[in-house]
Amino acid sequence: MSALSKIVKIIAIAMMLLGLLSIGMGIYMFVAGANVEVDGAAAGQAVANAGGIIMCVFGLFYLISGFIGARGANNPSKLTPFIVICFIIAALNALETGLSISGNGFEPTVVYNIIYVVVALVGAICAIRAKKDAADRLL
Repeated sequence: MSALSKIVKIIAIAMMLLGLLSIGMGIYMFVAGANVEVDGAAAGQAVANAGGIIMCVFGLFYLISGFIGARGANNPSKLTPFIVICFIIAALNALETGLSISGNGFEPTVVYNIIYVVVALVGAICAIRAKKDAADRLL
């Protein structure tokens, strides 16, 4: 396994851990949503429940992409789905970061989105380089 493949595997494991963290935070948001009061109990609870579900779905997506990356690090020719998923994750989180900053200013959730963007982009770039390096070794 090349050094780039090892880096891809480490990033994929980090993505799996971030996915588990997102799922845990989403479950907490959903369960704790009953105690939220924003503009009335019903509105706050609905927003917290919806946010929890979205966090769980995103965490599952991140967990699956980490698994695909870890599996692909062993065989760099199978890294294409990981690269595509990383770019999708980076684009969606960059969009979310931009919308959050333009609408509400700098919030604590923006930091999480920035971390997700950086990890996904570094993973995609390393995977592209590992795939190219493996193809060059075969020639």
